[in-house]
Amino acid sequence: MRIAQLAPLVESVPPKGYGGTELVVDLLTEELVKEGHDVTLFASGDSVTSAKLVSIIPECLRSSQDNFRHRWNTYDIRSILTLKKMQDQFDIIHNHMGYLALPFLSEFKTPVITTNHNNVVPYCQELYFQFGHMPFVAISQAYKRLNFPDKINYVDVVYNGIDFDQFVLPENEKISRDYLLFIGRISQAKGTACAIDIAIELGLPIKVAGKVDAADITYYEEHVKERLKHPLVDYIGEVTVEQKARLYAGAKAVVYPIDFDEPFGLVMAEALAVGTPLMAFDRGSVREIITDGVVGIVGDTKQELIERYGEIEKISSEACINRAKENFSKERMAKHYLEVYQRLVVGSGTKRLYQFTN
Repeated sequence: MRIAQLAPLVESVPPKGYGGTELVVDLLTEELVKEGHDVTLFASGDSVTSAKLVSIIPECLRSSQDNFRHRWNTYDIRSILTLKKMQDQFDIIHNHMGYLALPFLSEFKTPVITTNHNNVVPYCQELYFQFGHMPFVAISQAYKRLNFPDKINYVDVVYNGIDFDQFVLPENEKISRDYLLFIGRISQAKGTACAIDIAIELGLPIKVAGKVDAADITYYEEHVKERLKHPLVDYIGEVTVEQKARLYAGAKAVVYPIDFDEPFGLVMAEALAVGTPLMAFDRGSVREIITDGVVGIVGDTKQELIERYGEIEKISSEACINRAKENFSKERMAKHYLEVYQRLVVGSGTKRLYQFTN
């Protein structure tokens, strides 16, 4: 099958640091190529892929000196228009860029599917509603339930996948599991300050790994900066995939006190893949990823997570790993997306029924 993947240009594919959408696009693209499909990736020029790469800029906008938010849309639109000229070369187009692409893609003759990686927030709702008749994929049942299922045509729910090979440490590498871990953006939404408070009240060391976006500087200055000076806190900053695997593996638990309805949460799936349980607030997709009491603790308040911390000791690494493998592998994700592609291509009435490999 001839497949186009349309990625955002803010980060490279795969991302050099934080970038959940771009990481998913990379894993999906690589798995589709591995299965023998003809895949073209529309992404920044510094992306690394086994697919054919089409790019209108040499490097991602976060790395570029031309990194100004008011110019991002201009580059994204140029990428979409390049895809428009080439659309006849594809059987299906998979949009990961989001709402900005919808007005253009709605006029394409080639079938299009859009995965919503982020919540439908007020500033983009009008576009989603106007083009809500187009086919969309939600990344969790919670996402679908919380993001206007009456106005947006969700044709399926496909969980994000991870590459288990990236989270397997050498057999001779010792794992201490002697600290708690917070990993993700330093932000109110991710609950950084709350995670630190939980560790301090438990009297346990915590490693904090993540970047501070420009939009979160005020939160960092007012709520996190002083907390990082506590002797139990070790601030690492943004980390690579290799560093993430070791951080997960060395943690007693990942603290995940999110303050928003998380659409999916790759951190949860990644932690489970390494055999590390989680302590999380019951928001968004959390209960779809974490089976409470089996692979983690799910609660409503900071005090509840603190009081239930003792349950972490009873959770086995095997249970965590099995949960991740059964539900969140990149192979499972790619297979599911191929089923979606098949339905759309056949439904368009212009293509033959494709037979896909497992």
